[in-house]
Amino acid sequence: MPNHAPVVPVARVDQLVTQSLDLAIISLEAVEKLRTLFRTIAYIPENNPTTQELAALGAQLAGEWADVIDSDREDLERLEKVQRYREETKPRV
Repeated sequence: MPNHAPVVPVARVDQLVTQSLDLAIISLEAVEKLRTLFRTIAYIPENNPTTQELAALGAQLAGEWADVIDSDREDLERLEKVQRYREETKPRV
């Protein structure tokens, strides 16, 4: 029996596409918040301790979103590989 990649149900594919779109929207919102945060930091005098606190907050937020986006990217890459394999091994008629 040949070794086949796992079959991904269409409903799961649809779910991943929806999650991808949701992630793109949420990611854009997060990046816009980071932009606002760092623009605010740019206007704070250098001697103000709030500058460091805001910069640390921005870095933490950016790191959290990078982890979320990276995890979803990995899921999508796995799905893409499965779909590519299915297309390559699909019987030709």
